[in-house]
Parts: sequence; C-alpha cells; structure tokens
Amino acid sequence: MKASGNTRRILFSSGLIAVVLYILHVIIGGFLWKGYNHLHQPISDLTAEGAPNQSLMLVFTTAYGILALIFAISIAVFEKTHHNKLVAWGSICFVLMHLVSLSYGFFPEDLQGQEQTFAGFMHIAVTALIVPFTIMTPLLLGLGFRKQENWKTFGIYSIITGVLILIFGGTSAMFFVNKLSFFGLIERLNIGTLQVWTLLLSSKLIRTN
Repeated sequence: MKASGNTRRILFSSGLIAVVLYILHVIIGGFLWKGYNHLHQPISDLTAEGAPNQSLMLVFTTAYGILALIFAISIAVFEKTHHNKLVAWGSICFVLMHLVSLSYGFFPEDLQGQEQTFAGFMHIAVTALIVPFTIMTPLLLGLGFRKQENWKTFGIYSIITGVLILIFGGTSAMFFVNKLSFFGLIERLNIGTLQVWTLLLSSKLIRTN
C-alpha cells in the first residue's frame, strides 16, 4: 500500500502517543486513588469494577488501545514489504495482541476481596489469551529486523525484549497465583518493558519514514 512519508509518520506516531496515554493513566489513576499502592496492586485495579475514577481511567485505556491498534496495523500494512517475512508475522501478532487488548474494556477486573463475576473471569481469560501474542510480537519482529543492517541493533533489542517479557510475565503469574507482595512492581516491569519497546519502535519508524 502506497502512502506519503507524512502520512506514514503520522500513523507511526500513534504508537508513541499511545504509550504516553498509558503512562498518564497509571500516574493519574494512582494519584486520584488515595491509598492505591503501585508496588503491590495491579494496574488493572485502576479500571476494575467499583474502582474510584473507573470511567475516567477507561477513557485513557480505550484511547490507548485504539491508538496502539492503529500503530500495529500501520506496521502490518506499510512495513511488510520492506523487511523479512518474520516481520510480517510479527506485525500480525501485534495486531492480534491489541485487538484482544481492547476487550479489556468490556471485562473489568474484580477487585481483591470481591466475589468473582463473569466479567472478572473473562478479564483473566483475556490476559491468558494475550500473553503468547505479547511474547511473540517482539521476538518475531526482532528475528526479522536483525537480518537488515540498519535494523540489526533494534532487532537484537527486540529479541531481548521478548525474552524479558517471557521472564517477567512468568514471574508475574507466579506472584499473582501465590498472592505474593510486590506483584504490582513485577507487573510494571513486564508491562513497562513492552511500553518502552513500543515507544522506541514508534520513534525509529517515524525517523526512517
């Protein structure tokens, strides 16, 4: 698909804006919720059923999800012919990851201590579904990027990102199941790794287009 450089740069900037919105949602949500603990509570508590300022936080997360999906689709449409086939498969995983992620808005988490609801159960199911896409996206893109000289360094970084998400994701699951302290910190390491990667990928695509 052909598009002007300006159009591509605008579309690729959606990834950068999405990350900024996600960070704002975490910071503002934690600030407005007196007593919220970033070290121990999951980020999804901010949009959980019955959480303070749930409606406002959903505005941030929905906008994030839409912009992140636009970013992923833009990579799939404009970059697939410029790179190794693995990049095309990685971009498909990226699109699927954010398509699934948008369903979080329909299935808010149950706050700790509340009786489990269908929506809360589906929130956990969506999380389980999104995990393989989250790991495979940077891994496949990285394996594809590293075959090109001007993308080799970013490709290696992407592979490392995929491995870190696998490690932090597994650790987060262990902390969640065993209700261990500092779950919020481990989860933020996991999600933060993905968000930093997304920010850097968006920035690189803007510069190279």
